[in-house]
Amino acid sequence: MEQLELRAHQVHVLDMLREAMRRHRAVILYGPTGFGKTEVSISLMDAVRAKGYRAAFMVDRIVLTEQASERLARYGIEHGVLQSGHGRYRPEEQLQVCSVQTLEARGSFPAVDLLVVDECHTQRESVREFIRHHPTMRVVGLSATPLTRGLGQTYETVVNAVTTQQLVDDGLLVPLRIFVA
Repeated sequence: MEQLELRAHQVHVLDMLREAMRRHRAVILYGPTGFGKTEVSISLMDAVRAKGYRAAFMVDRIVLTEQASERLARYGIEHGVLQSGHGRYRPEEQLQVCSVQTLEARGSFPAVDLLVVDECHTQRESVREFIRHHPTMRVVGLSATPLTRGLGQTYETVVNAVTTQQLVDDGLLVPLRIFVA
């Protein structure tokens, strides 16, 4: 089991995210692929769990459900998975990884205090309705491409993590090579 340790730029963004959440109910965390949005989210959800609250990480693809669950397990964080036929079905756990398709098919979403929406730019109507009908729930949308029309109807502000170039300059990503413009 690994200890979850955020990098300095992730800690800074987590502080920015918490500050934004003091003023806004629904916030987008915008960061390039490779920034570590999932790890920042796991840290935030684990802090919510430690305070006795419930959180869910919602994804729109089965492969992402498994990846998120594996990450939580890697850090020894107890959680359940709401996905049809998944072996980690534990609805009593404070943290849940949810397949949005499974929730839509069942016609119910989990009661949570914090909802993290992975790939929030996909804008599923069921998720927008769930957010709209639970005004006390905090929401963090994750995206590397938050350019979808209508995001402002669900999310109130954006926390900008870092640029891809900053990650390259810090040695965390390799420089991009473009073969076709």
